Amino acid sequence: MVGYDSSESSESSSISLTLENYSTLVNAFKETHEEANWLALYNNRHKGLNSWLENKVSQLEEDLINLKTDFECL
Repeated sequence: MVGYDSSESSESSSISLTLENYSTLVNAFKETHEEANWLALYNNRHKGLNSWLENKVSQLEEDLINLKTDFECL
């Protein structure tokens, strides 16, 4: 009976340790998931800004070419 009690104690100890590990993993996953969502939003915002800046650069390059042409004509 003593052996039964010690094995039962070790099983409950390992189960609680497993539940503790599971809880730790779940919390770490939730934090990582929240961070990933934030980074996705941050990345999308910067993609939009990057597209706008690329369009602005293209427009300014065209303006520069037109101004050079006008200058050469003068």
